[in-house]
Amino acid sequence: MADALTLLLKEFVDAFKRYCLLPDTKYRELMIHSSTALRNHLLTMMRLYNKDMVLLCGLKRATDRVNRIFLEDFFPSRKQRGEKFIDELIDTIENLYKLKDNSSSNIEGEEDVVGFDEEVVTLLDQLTATSIKQFQVISIAGMAGLGKTTLARKLFNDPLVEYFFDIRAWTRVSQVYLVKDLLLGILSSSNRDVTDEIYQMSDVQLGEKLYRLLKGRKYLVVLDDIWDSKVWNDIKMYFPDDKTGSRVLFTSRDVDVGSHVQAARPTHVLRFRNEVESWDLFMKKTFGTGICPFSLEAFGRVITRKCEGLPLAIVIVSGLLKNKLSNKWWGQIAEKLSLFMVSNASQYMHSLALSYNDLPPHLKQCFLFFGSFPEDYEVPVTKLIWLWIAQGFINQSGSKTLEDVAEDCLMALINRGLLLTSKKRADGRIKACCIHDLLRDVCLRKAEEEKFSLLSYNYALVPASSTTIHSGLCYPHELGNILLKARLIGRPIHYEYKTVRVLDMEYVPMSVFHSDVLHLSDLRYLAIQAYDGSPPASISNLVNLQTLIISSQKNIVLPKTIWNMVNLRHLYTKSGENLIEQPNFVQVAGNDGSPNLLPSLQTLSQVSPRSCQDVSSRAPNIRKLGFCGSLISSLGDLEFPNVNSLQHLQKLKLLNTIPYPEATRLCNLEMFSKNLRKLTLSNTKVDWEEIWTFSRLPNLEILKLKLHACTGEIWETGDEEFSQLKVLKMHYLDIKCWISSRDNFPRLQRLVVHRCSKLKRIPLDLGSILTLEVIEVRGCSTSAHNSAIEIQKEQENEGNSFLKVHAKPELEIQNEQ
Repeated sequence: MADALTLLLKEFVDAFKRYCLLPDTKYRELMIHSSTALRNHLLTMMRLYNKDMVLLCGLKRATDRVNRIFLEDFFPSRKQRGEKFIDELIDTIENLYKLKDNSSSNIEGEEDVVGFDEEVVTLLDQLTATSIKQFQVISIAGMAGLGKTTLARKLFNDPLVEYFFDIRAWTRVSQVYLVKDLLLGILSSSNRDVTDEIYQMSDVQLGEKLYRLLKGRKYLVVLDDIWDSKVWNDIKMYFPDDKTGSRVLFTSRDVDVGSHVQAARPTHVLRFRNEVESWDLFMKKTFGTGICPFSLEAFGRVITRKCEGLPLAIVIVSGLLKNKLSNKWWGQIAEKLSLFMVSNASQYMHSLALSYNDLPPHLKQCFLFFGSFPEDYEVPVTKLIWLWIAQGFINQSGSKTLEDVAEDCLMALINRGLLLTSKKRADGRIKACCIHDLLRDVCLRKAEEEKFSLLSYNYALVPASSTTIHSGLCYPHELGNILLKARLIGRPIHYEYKTVRVLDMEYVPMSVFHSDVLHLSDLRYLAIQAYDGSPPASISNLVNLQTLIISSQKNIVLPKTIWNMVNLRHLYTKSGENLIEQPNFVQVAGNDGSPNLLPSLQTLSQVSPRSCQDVSSRAPNIRKLGFCGSLISSLGDLEFPNVNSLQHLQKLKLLNTIPYPEATRLCNLEMFSKNLRKLTLSNTKVDWEEIWTFSRLPNLEILKLKLHACTGEIWETGDEEFSQLKVLKMHYLDIKCWISSRDNFPRLQRLVVHRCSKLKRIPLDLGSILTLEVIEVRGCSTSAHNSAIEIQKEQENEGNSFLKVHAKPELEIQNEQ
């Protein structure tokens, strides 16, 4: 819907400009036609929202203004008034984009490759040429900030490439690399589960596993950001040439890397954007509509010329401007922006630092913390937010939680172009982010200038077996190495670590929960991986702890003292069915005799329902909750602790561990919180006839039905309406027939169907959902795959070019195994 609105608005503005230049009947009719189309589209959008949302987003105001343009005549003598009027209209719709849910825009995360149209065509032809069966290396080179990764990502995600190759994989290389990490990155990116057993393999074993995976198949592997041809020499023996048309694509700053690795063709050296391309990119990045208001256009063109065709500079400066659409501010940036942007990195570093200098103090801290991470490291957003809070960078703001404030900070940095989105969730929210190498240089320089204490993540080396060494990212890595090398019981930890707030050893395996860390009394964030991850009762000595993450190969038993940790915000256990001691909570009481509460607890994951029968009273503000254990009663009813009174609960996961032989029934809907946004079921075997119950959850936006979540051959949705549902995911289900219509899911944006091998068809009418942006069908029958393609073709015939369909039938998926 957002893309359609942008297109219609552009058509209207273009028609207005033409009519002002040449006010004849033809252009007047074009203007009337385009304004009518825009107005009708806005009216359609209004019907998708309730009355309050219409008023909030300004849709009514925008519609009224378009209607006035439709009724009035704008002659050249009234051009100035018309420009002012259209600027107001653009501003209104810009506010609409800002206020609308993030998940409704750019859910696919498509890249802006303005100016590279010819390169895309040429490279696509080389990647997918059926006449060349030999294995080939293709390289893209150019200075930092020109868009090498953006172009490679565009090619990697192109539907033709997705269809052409059996296996696609992507990994970042960086200046400092480990062969093991490259191999693991390729294996995990190719949709292979990297188990603990795989993680502990030697480089040679991993290489052999990769070779077997690629053998006989047509594959594309992208090695992003190669600094030295030595990288390819280290791993090329693991890439078989079976004359299937396989390709490896490099990106590099060094033009000579292509020749050193014996690339099949000359390196594609990227150029700077010309003035027209720069302006196009600038408008896309600065305005949700992609249209610059008349009043700001002169300043905008001066600014883009001073960026000298460097895409990164354009992105950065657009982040400075997009939230301050005033002539005064734009004039200041146009005057200050450096003219020296391109010949040497040091010459435009000052210009890139403009955005940093404009940040408020709390955002500067958040940005500088990125210098702690290794080059090219993708940081999970949830982890980043918890780390920011632990470091004390986030302050309370009104009624918002610290996590909500931190997310606002993240979006502010992304909107300013200082951070990049690297992964998105199914609902379009950001899952992981990273920082461009040049901006990381800015980050490190500014941290040094401002004496910002910057401990770092680095790789700690530990024996995985008697013959292999395992590397795991650790923060601070010096302390991690100390804890790994020696048991410090009875010995004081060095003074310099006494004030450490974060200890992240999640990827450094140990045998047991390391009690030595309990000496670090100032810890706010603790992440540990251990074969036996059960912490001692003295864990409660960490009175300041906010986040506790434990990964283990055994079920974790959490001591009852955990309920004394009143500052705990996130308790994240990663193993099987995890227990909290003494489920009779009255036995754990405060000094006044009343049961202890965890008022700040927001995340409680993968815990046994037996441990949390009174979770609503114990953790009243919880937002994410996951139950793992026996969830089916002897009578075949889904049962778990009542969470109805958890007013802040947004996400609930139900993972049943004891299979039930027959189809099960849902529990009373009153067991669920009315504010629930996301629900995930796994192994619950709910009868499809029961699923209609979830349509009565008024705020449910994401429904994930995973392995054996439902059972039965037919799902007929009938008259029920999932009124707010935006994402529906169906994985590993035995359904054969799905009967549904667009009226059942009026606001659906993304439909994902994976490994439902018996499903015959995707309901054709779902393609008519006005908000639907993506249908993804993988590992299903050929007929289900064909029905998805049929939906796309039907929508294209009706003029809907915004629906994207990604489909790969079961046979092709099996060939990849």
